[in-house]
Amino acid sequence: MASPSRRSPRDLRQELARDASQFGFFQAVRLLGLAARKRPGVRRSRLPDTLRFRTLASLSFPASELIQYRPAEEDGGGPDEMTISFLGLTGPSGVLPTAYTELLLERKLRHRDSTMHAFFDLFSHRAGALFYEAWCKYRSWVNVEAGERDGFTRNLLDLGGVGLSQLRQQMGPGARLDERMFVYFAGLLSQKPMSAQALTTLVEGFFGVEACLEQFVGQWLAVPQAEQSQLGLDGCELGFSAFAGERIWDRQTKLKLRLGPLRRAEFDALQPHADGAQALRALMQFALGHALAVEVCLVLDKRDVAPAVLGAASLRLGGDGWLGMPERHPDDMRYTLLN
Repeated sequence: MASPSRRSPRDLRQELARDASQFGFFQAVRLLGLAARKRPGVRRSRLPDTLRFRTLASLSFPASELIQYRPAEEDGGGPDEMTISFLGLTGPSGVLPTAYTELLLERKLRHRDSTMHAFFDLFSHRAGALFYEAWCKYRSWVNVEAGERDGFTRNLLDLGGVGLSQLRQQMGPGARLDERMFVYFAGLLSQKPMSAQALTTLVEGFFGVEACLEQFVGQWLAVPQAEQSQLGLDGCELGFSAFAGERIWDRQTKLKLRLGPLRRAEFDALQPHADGAQALRALMQFALGHALAVEVCLVLDKRDVAPAVLGAASLRLGGDGWLGMPERHPDDMRYTLLN
């Protein structure tokens, strides 16, 4: 059945068998490897186990990297064969003298014997396989595309500080933070202490919402009774360590994170006890540690403000319930994320 775009799915192997010249070598092998991984009982490998590389038994100038692709029979009697023109022992780009290619052609035309060609292709296949593996080695996205973990990805996770699986598990089972985002932002995560701009970029990248960070937000901090200034005790030097009262005004240990305007689904996902809030808490705690308090302000898009109606779904006063339609994006929903 055709897709919504009115295009029927295409069979890669049939397209290759019909005209292999329209594909590049790396593109064809990569796509064949991805398709082979979906088959049951196939070993997970970047290079399909059933693919064999053959060289072109000709001295004519090749018009493309791939000459022919012949898929295996339906009963699985043999491997898939891909004839390449740019690598191997024989052929137009072979490393052996052209006399060997001429000998192959003579044996094939006069005696219908291809055993010597098949013997040489044992080594040509190995060279082609190593050539493809060397291409994959410095392209980490090939492993990511195949769902595998490579050394480069592990190094980036180590750079970001989450290389050990135990560290990712300590964020909590409800965090649900995409590991690929830690790889993408490894450079920012490696910066300690983290700047306000870097923290804003992290939040916007992880959650896909507009974020604004306000620094030096004032708050009252309770002073423990043992540290309060009292007559007759040490630590009451006027102008240095003495202060009056049970609390102190502080502007260096709190941040306010403003998110939005948010659509309704995003707004509900970042409610205090929702999964999004747990993920946000895990990310902020990882980035900031335990030294700073964070207050979150959720800004709801005024287009998604539901009118208060008797008998309708419950609305939270000061959270997502308003009398009438506000003229601006409401930002009444606030809660403490870290304290």
